[in-house]
Amino acid sequence: MRSTTLLVCVAILCSLGSSSSTAAQSSLFNIPTTDTLERGETYIEADFDANLARVREDRWQSFGGMAVRGISKRFEVGVNAYAVRSADRFEPVEIQPNAKWKVYGNEDNGFSFATGIIGYLPISKGFHRIANLSVYAVASKQFASERAPRVTGGVYQLLGATPDKSDSRGFLIGIEQPLFKRTTFIGDWKSGKNRFGYGAAGFGVALTKRSAIYTAYYFGNEGRGNNFLGVYYSRTF
Repeated sequence: MRSTTLLVCVAILCSLGSSSSTAAQSSLFNIPTTDTLERGETYIEADFDANLARVREDRWQSFGGMAVRGISKRFEVGVNAYAVRSADRFEPVEIQPNAKWKVYGNEDNGFSFATGIIGYLPISKGFHRIANLSVYAVASKQFASERAPRVTGGVYQLLGATPDKSDSRGFLIGIEQPLFKRTTFIGDWKSGKNRFGYGAAGFGVALTKRSAIYTAYYFGNEGRGNNFLGVYYSRTF
């Protein structure tokens, strides 16, 4: 916990003193962007999330990452993999294959539209999560003035079984606001009372033109006990 807190502090201090733009990522924190990789590009990311409540018996940590490959100018495919450490044991890994198609993108007017699909597949017996799919559509507007924000909005739909009383659809909202040359504030929210329902706020800091670090704090739609901290490192090849 101390090392995680230190890493977050370092990232925020770097962001306040940095000066070149945050490297692109294929998603914000909770929601997809309308961006896709160029053909032949590869994006990798190492992720660490943690519910830091010391006294809670159901506190957890998540370790994993993602890899995304640009297949054509506007189409990418990827896979995520995560393992959760709950209390004193590791739960089985969940695999998340995904694909995204940028249907429309116009740099002159700043509008883009994309759609995609993500699978959530537990690969071992006894895993408490249910296998299902999520389809989504997102649109974004990049404003033209210097250090202007980009706003993103959309919808998602879960396909397949969901726990009783869990929402199977919801809205996606996000904003990216450049602060300094290398630093961007990122905030987003995925509506719904389900395992995906969170808001998040944090920073992205470009270390080089092709690498970045992101930090965020997540706020659960179903209560403060679901809040957690995330730290991520990414690189594009």
